Amino acid sequence: MKIEEGKDYLQYISSHGCLVCGRSNPDRDHLETVGMGGRRDRYLWEDFTCIPLCRIHHTERHTNMKKFEDKYRINLWKEQSRLLRRWLRYEQGKE
Repeated sequence: MKIEEGKDYLQYISSHGCLVCGRSNPDRDHLETVGMGGRRDRYLWEDFTCIPLCRIHHTERHTNMKKFEDKYRINLWKEQSRLLRRWLRYEQGKE
């Protein structure tokens, strides 16, 4: 997997609905922090830690991740791993 493939992965994430409510056009929420003022003009390995969350749930998740996961009975890192595995299988099938 190459960092340049981050663009394709981010598009893949955007094609999904929010993991909590299913709303379309989700934010791409980085589970691994990019950092304040992070360079957004290039793709980063952190892009592969993105999950789709609507604006409401994205904001709520940043308040307290543990409470968020407990409230919605979701493990965000497991969901991220599942999405990444699906994308990798999809990419392999295109070759």
